[in-house]
Amino acid sequence: MKDPCLRRFHFVAGIFLLIVILGCVASAQEIQINGSDTLIYLGQRVRNFYQQDANDVSLKVLGGGLSAKDSPNQVLQWEGEQPQVSNGRLIFPVGIQTAVLYVNRSNPVKELTVSQVRKIFLGEIKNWKDLGGPDSTILLYAGESSTGTLPYFQESVLRGEEPYPFVGKSNTKDLLNEIAQHSDAIGYGSLDSKTEVKAVAIKTGPVSIAVEPTRDNIRSRLYPITRYIYWSVSSKANPPILALARWVLSSNGQLVIESVGFEPLLPAERASGLSKLNTTAAAKTLPASRERK
Repeated sequence: MKDPCLRRFHFVAGIFLLIVILGCVASAQEIQINGSDTLIYLGQRVRNFYQQDANDVSLKVLGGGLSAKDSPNQVLQWEGEQPQVSNGRLIFPVGIQTAVLYVNRSNPVKELTVSQVRKIFLGEIKNWKDLGGPDSTILLYAGESSTGTLPYFQESVLRGEEPYPFVGKSNTKDLLNEIAQHSDAIGYGSLDSKTEVKAVAIKTGPVSIAVEPTRDNIRSRLYPITRYIYWSVSSKANPPILALARWVLSSNGQLVIESVGFEPLLPAERASGLSKLNTTAAAKTLPASRERK
């Protein structure tokens, strides 16, 4: 028969081991970023940069659309004008998606209406002379970027109609290099400051004011071709989820938003999102090291 002291030792050791295992499981609790396929790259970038500061958090990025579950360990993300979830979840924008139109610097056309842009990319307007430019055939380009600029443009500008044949480039940089070499080209992509091409001002209608696609105009959404990127967390979200949500609204998080081709929010919009997150009692317990703005 074993010594009572030895049995007591084994019992205490077992309890200690169980506590350690449960602690490890809790510390490795997984957070899911779930949403549209076109935002997978954004989620991956957030995961990679956030875990440099919070290596005790495990982030998993999933596409396939929004989940029907209302999990406290899940972030939902999507693009659009209206919130796509309910159940009392906290909803706030984290960035702005845009599609900027570019032409060769030698092109005299400086502004277009949304309707004209639509007709150009549907093949209804094929010559620059119909737009006040030279008598030459319009060459169409599009940036097939990981930020989903292509499907966004086809949804918001072309209204779901099949586009006229165009040359697709893998990113905005390659798109602009191509437009810089072809005087008759026009294409769209994310905001870029390349001086060899010219960004076109856009009008919502024939008598409206043309809006330049500057960063300020895009961030304030004065530029017509813009929409929000939304995040949503459960109203019962735990501190790690809230810490992540606050981080994406911080300066570091907004740099990640910008790095994938989206535009960061205005300070007032970031403050509004943080205010929503601060309405939960759990927000008061967030680690101070992850609340940097």
